[in-house]
Amino acid sequence: MIDDYEQAMKLVCEMEAQLPIPARPTAAMRRALRDQRSMVRRDQKLLIDHVFYAGDEGGITCGMKLSEDGKEVLAISITHVRIDLRHPLAKRIRAYQQERKRRLAQVGAPREPGSLTLYPRKKGGG
Repeated sequence: MIDDYEQAMKLVCEMEAQLPIPARPTAAMRRALRDQRSMVRRDQKLLIDHVFYAGDEGGITCGMKLSEDGKEVLAISITHVRIDLRHPLAKRIRAYQQERKRRLAQVGAPREPGSLTLYPRKKGGG
């Protein structure tokens, strides 16, 4: 087991209460998106507007819009974004990220996402 489910769900609830959460992409996220229609810049400001737990395989996952019009959205493990250090939950999120990466390394999981796919948001917002 990679995550402590109860601790992960507690953090998810705390994050939901603080949405949107400012973040920046990691280098791994940018590399994974390189072949997509959108490029994510190193300094691009992202706003996490959705968060959920994707089980042990995905961990805490965050959703965000990658385009101003909201047509390109992305759901990605929280380990692939950098949270603004001024955010009240930054230390807790960072601790989760570090522990999850450590445990993934122990089981031999890849360090970076293999690829990411962007999906246009469906009409009607859902």
